[in-house]
Amino acid sequence: MISQPWKSGLRVFPILGTALFFAGSATAETLAEKLCAQYAAVQTLQCQLRRDTEAAGGSLRKLSRIYFQRVDKLHVDNVSPLKRRIVCDGELFQSFITGDPKGFSQPVAKLDRDMLISLRQVPGTAMDHLLRVGGLAETNLPPVEGFPVRRGYDMGKNFVVLALDASNRLARVEFFATAAQQQRVARWDYSQFQEVAPGVAIPCLHQALITLGGAESRETVHVDNLVVNQPIPANLFQPALFFKGVQFVGRFEDIYR
Repeated sequence: MISQPWKSGLRVFPILGTALFFAGSATAETLAEKLCAQYAAVQTLQCQLRRDTEAAGGSLRKLSRIYFQRVDKLHVDNVSPLKRRIVCDGELFQSFITGDPKGFSQPVAKLDRDMLISLRQVPGTAMDHLLRVGGLAETNLPPVEGFPVRRGYDMGKNFVVLALDASNRLARVEFFATAAQQQRVARWDYSQFQEVAPGVAIPCLHQALITLGGAESRETVHVDNLVVNQPIPANLFQPALFFKGVQFVGRFEDIYR
């Protein structure tokens, strides 16, 4: 659940209402749900993302410009390492990598859960993690230094821990192999918060440590030129303006066929 191939400049980033992902919760409102609800104040967002990944095989930098507007409107322009554009007008999602023989196109109503989360998370936030634990039972965990509030969620394959700092901001997300929390497989630390609305802060620095198959990688994300709740030109969300002559398919595996 940590990554999806199509999300290479997007992960970081409207939510149609948390009920879409939290429906069926048998518990009272959880911390994850409360944190997601706060982001309802963000109606539009523009930013630049710089994502640097370091692993044993070398380093990689991804640069993106992102425009987000509720509901289900998104424009992502990745300029490095691959030139990729993603445009969604609220009903149709399309993406294309320059040089590929075809692009990917799918109605929003037919997108799978992972892609909907990536479409609807507020860019520059940890909402991708929050949405995935929505509706799960919540476990109160003891505080640790720097994190007075901690909650756990059992996802089956992973046990996820959300931790708030002294200012009640989500400052750390951890993934463990089991609820015993003896083997940590990933950790995200969030800092350099910018308040964009009363009680709503977006972290402009994300630092992650991820272990997969025994290999460790580090990821640093900088959120720059953050603009919230200002008008975005409507034409940025019109796919036909950006994909002239591109043939689209409805499955990623058909792009190279």
